Amino acid sequence: MILIEAIRLMREEEEAKIKSLAKSSFGFLHGSLAKTTEHTYVYELSEEIIGVVVLETFTFKRNRLGGVVKWLFTEQKARGRGVASALIEHSVRKLQELGCDEMFTTVEGYNTDSSNRFADQGFMPLSVMQQIRRYGLSLLKIGPKTFHTIDIGHFLWARSGGMSQSPKESVSLEDTRQVVGGGVLAWWANVLIMSVILMLQHFRVGASTELMWQLPIAVALVFGIRSLAMKLVAKRLGCELQYRIWETGLTLSVIITILFGGIFPSPGSYYPKLVRWSYRKKLSQLAIVSFFGALSVLILAWLLLVYKALAIASIAPAVISDLFRISFFLAYSLLIYEVLLPFFPFESYNGRRIWDQHRTLWGILAAGTIALLLIS
Repeated sequence: MILIEAIRLMREEEEAKIKSLAKSSFGFLHGSLAKTTEHTYVYELSEEIIGVVVLETFTFKRNRLGGVVKWLFTEQKARGRGVASALIEHSVRKLQELGCDEMFTTVEGYNTDSSNRFADQGFMPLSVMQQIRRYGLSLLKIGPKTFHTIDIGHFLWARSGGMSQSPKESVSLEDTRQVVGGGVLAWWANVLIMSVILMLQHFRVGASTELMWQLPIAVALVFGIRSLAMKLVAKRLGCELQYRIWETGLTLSVIITILFGGIFPSPGSYYPKLVRWSYRKKLSQLAIVSFFGALSVLILAWLLLVYKALAIASIAPAVISDLFRISFFLAYSLLIYEVLLPFFPFESYNGRRIWDQHRTLWGILAAGTIALLLIS
């Protein structure tokens, strides 16, 4: 039997099939968001669609043309056959033909099956400062067009439209290329931004402004304990990780605060430094690092609850009690996403890594978190 393979434009009558494939690839909720465009290409194998890529173009910064790979998904049985790589290579070629100066995509931090394929085609993840220096105010247009606005834990990847780089040339660099940005300065910047968001939340709900100076200390305490636990365990395991900020998580946090007066903690997370790495190969270590990160926040929340329950707060200085109360509120809020919701759209928190590797450990954290929520 001869297998005929081809990449071609989607036909109008195939849209329902493509949306069904998106749901089976990403899950119903995530896949339901998939939309086609006039630049939707399918990978066909003997008249069966086994892969899809959705492209779009837009103008930014003095009418420069940008191209974005908005969606990329394949049939489960097609994975490992080079279908995704072929679709990305095809996308680069088509966007170049359309005259795109820059090409973009966004990939969730753990989705190395996709990010590695983009890395092979010359895409690189951009830090926040790289984005600002490279695009300036045009980010206000690039963000919505690339989904990089409130897609928590996703990073913006880009490459020049005029760049000529073959997959072989990219792969040869996989052991040396590292993600730029992140680290200690990014962590402190995240603490500062979350502190400002908490201040905004206090204004929004009419809370006392006398506690404003304590908010940065509370954020540094909760996020700091989480980060310290993760760094120490990673060092113990010999796993070299680097902190990366979730800029889109912070954007979502601002939106939730302004519209609803709520708080959405965006702590960022730790990832391997290399541009190209394997989630499956690193998961055993990442899951343990993530478990102790989440556990440290859970222990802190329980200690703060005990502090309040034992009436120690009534004899302690008011400034300490107020600080602990704010810290408990932040830790309590973080645990909901960190532990209880390890699925889209909160899969970048520690709970997802633990769920993927150690369901029992995740169950322990979930039980402790639910008990905390019920008692408090």
